[in-house]
Amino acid sequence: MNRFRIGFFKKFFLLLLLAGPVLGQAGAPAGQQVVVVDFDEVFRTTLYGRRIIAEFQQANQVLSDEFERIAEELVAEEKNLSDLRGSTEPSAFKEMALAFDQKSTRLRQEQEDKRVELKLAGDAAQSDVLQQFGPIFVQIMQERNATILLEKKQVVLVIASADITKEAIRRIDQELGDGR
Repeated sequence: MNRFRIGFFKKFFLLLLLAGPVLGQAGAPAGQQVVVVDFDEVFRTTLYGRRIIAEFQQANQVLSDEFERIAEELVAEEKNLSDLRGSTEPSAFKEMALAFDQKSTRLRQEQEDKRVELKLAGDAAQSDVLQQFGPIFVQIMQERNATILLEKKQVVLVIASADITKEAIRRIDQELGDGR
């Protein structure tokens, strides 16, 4: 989830910067209203965020299980190859060993490619979350005449009425459900 968190914050704040003209319209009060939100809690507790986390964890587990299965097969194949060493002609054994080495290298690369694909899918999910959650945060900010949204963990002291986390969770669940 930390992968989601860092990228999410960067993309989210970029969205808020782009929404600045909407929030900073003429006639805004001289004092800036600030609200805070716990992005981790929003992500962890909304139906949408929980679905994405569960899907990512499931895909990661499938990949890990596949990696373990492949590793076990390679260990068994290597043992068989070692057992053949004494009874196989050196040139034939060298070919088998080279083929095994190429196979294991290819399989490792395929697994790494799958991990990269999974990371890219996670990044795409972050972008989707940002696109879906961002307008809801902006709407809450506008309703509270807020021009600044801060991550709660970065704030030293805040009064409860400035924390929009629970409101954001409620609205995201109400408006987006699990995002399907």
